[in-house]
Amino acid sequence: MKINTRQLGEVNIDDDKIINMPEGIPGFRQQKRYVVLEKKETSPFYLFQCVDDPNLGFVIMDPLRFYPEYTLSVKDFDKTIKWEFGKEELSCFVIITIPQGKPEDMTANFMAPIVINNERKEGMQLILQGSPYSHQQPLLK
Repeated sequence: MKINTRQLGEVNIDDDKIINMPEGIPGFRQQKRYVVLEKKETSPFYLFQCVDDPNLGFVIMDPLRFYPEYTLSVKDFDKTIKWEFGKEELSCFVIITIPQGKPEDMTANFMAPIVINNERKEGMQLILQGSPYSHQQPLLK
């Protein structure tokens, strides 16, 4: 399948790489289908691209790259989620904000990680309560 992206142009993706986000992302609830794309092979950053809107994409990264002690627990997940914790492989990403012309001031939203169930190809953005991290956690300071 071919999709268009604002950042990477036209990209070929396999249908089995599409992640369903039943609740969408806050502010973009109507958009439900995303894919994780590599920006560059050597980069720690990825593009979380909406399959149905070429203008909607988020720069994301694995939070452990900059904060190896970062953890989530089962209590962070809504009780309605039917995932089998410990039995299904999950991936976690945080959304990055890079101020124009000031990449050294980039931050990440560690209070609302995107968690993906790799087996089910389903994801959600969690809103953490009582996290020691910020929604604007500095990455390079």
